Amino acid sequence: MRNGVASQTVARSQCFLCAETSDRVVWEEHGIEGLLCGCGMVYTNQSTLHEPLDLTKEFHPDLFYSLPAEFKAAWVARNCPPGRLVEVGCGAGFFLAAARSRGYEVMGLEPNPAHSEQLQQLGILVAQEVVEHNSLPKRSFDVVYHCDLLAHFPDPVQSLSAMCELLSPTGVLCFEVGLLGGISPSWYTLVGRIGLGQHLWLYSDRAFKNLMLKAGLDIVCIQYFGLAPEVIGGKILGVLNKRLIVPALQRISRNGVDHALRAKHSCVHFLRYRVGALLPHIGPQTLLVVAKPANVQ
Repeated sequence: MRNGVASQTVARSQCFLCAETSDRVVWEEHGIEGLLCGCGMVYTNQSTLHEPLDLTKEFHPDLFYSLPAEFKAAWVARNCPPGRLVEVGCGAGFFLAAARSRGYEVMGLEPNPAHSEQLQQLGILVAQEVVEHNSLPKRSFDVVYHCDLLAHFPDPVQSLSAMCELLSPTGVLCFEVGLLGGISPSWYTLVGRIGLGQHLWLYSDRAFKNLMLKAGLDIVCIQYFGLAPEVIGGKILGVLNKRLIVPALQRISRNGVDHALRAKHSCVHFLRYRVGALLPHIGPQTLLVVAKPANVQ
């Protein structure tokens, strides 16, 4: 996740969506607790955090973003208006490069300077700012895009509001968001570590839609992708990689580990977006969403 270092967090362990507190622990990771709220949200018990919230910390390798970039850019082009597009937390620019190839005029918001050189090499204009305090011209973008940030923002409503200020009169928000709240706790054992603590909010379908209402957004288009094939298949691929694939490739190639890692992530990408699109809406999911301010006709 890549949207700056949080200047503040919620003062006490409570759900930002309904302002209620919970003591029901359904997920624990390195001593950090995930509490299930009555609204369906699972949220981080911030009193169990061991270090300051650093939202420039990245939990995914580049392949997590580079492999699905073309798929997501094509989805955006089918479901969003053409024109100017800005990505909040653009990282190394994989999605922006793919969106540019689809005809968008692109730029990024990326507070982490570690990506500056790669973005410059791609010829992508970037503002090294967080979205809540950006200096971009208001009402000037046809699409404001972000990937998996709603779990990380200290105040998701404030962040969504800042994005809406960038939209042209006919512009839309487009984003990916995971649904890891409101599911059987047995899934959490299968999912494993996600960086709980940096992930502050884990939405259920109901909690996510309530967030849209609270932020004054109407959902224009939504597609669900079931994560069960990725979760289960990823575990199997991990074992195969460690015991069979990596050792075999190391014997025939100096870059065997890199090849095995790319093959694994390619399979995971296929399971997440191709197979996952065919599944019923149960268990952990990820969504691609298009939304617009409710007062825009």
